[in-house]
Amino acid sequence: MYPEALMRAPSAQEITMPIQRLDEDDAEAAAVTLCDAFFDDPLLQIVAPDEARRRRWGSWFMSLPLQYGLRWGEVWATDDTSAVAVWIPPGSGEMGFGRMLQVGLAKMPFRLGVTGSRRFIQSLSKTEPFHKSVDGPHWYLVAVGARSECQGHGLGSALVEVGTSRADEAGVPCYLETGTQSNIDFYTKRGFEIVGQTEYLGHTLTGMVRQPHEPPSP
Repeated sequence: MYPEALMRAPSAQEITMPIQRLDEDDAEAAAVTLCDAFFDDPLLQIVAPDEARRRRWGSWFMSLPLQYGLRWGEVWATDDTSAVAVWIPPGSGEMGFGRMLQVGLAKMPFRLGVTGSRRFIQSLSKTEPFHKSVDGPHWYLVAVGARSECQGHGLGSALVEVGTSRADEAGVPCYLETGTQSNIDFYTKRGFEIVGQTEYLGHTLTGMVRQPHEPPSP
């Protein structure tokens, strides 16, 4: 079992920030953080192209992966929830439609409209083959983001390392999806490689895999 110890996030300004497992009490604040981080990301633009709707329902939408992670995975965050990551470890079971309904997917048509709901399901189906290409147990990075004023301080890197370091220890890969070139560059520097790309509504959706690295020698 991995201890829920504090980790430190390096930055160019030598700022450190404790990182710890998130619990339900901080879920609302974490959803606001992810909404801020993803506000202009294709993920939110696809389901809610209207900015006013994104502002009204964006935090609720980002609460879906958070609630999923709290139930069947792990949610890690800085102690002030200025940066958050949702990881699904191996052995957590299939991330199926039934589980998504349990965390609130059924409310989506009433909040993001029928079109937004359909687009969300279609975007998932577009990237599903990339995820299925990963053989065997693996860590799945569902979402990671920091509030806009906290970006560039190494917090995202530290939250990514929460999963990648444990995947390396277990000798298993990590998988994620992204919709921006800047994110592709970010993850490529951290050992991820593109396994597939597809176009949807003018956005390029990308699946990436990181094969396990040899842990550093003690």
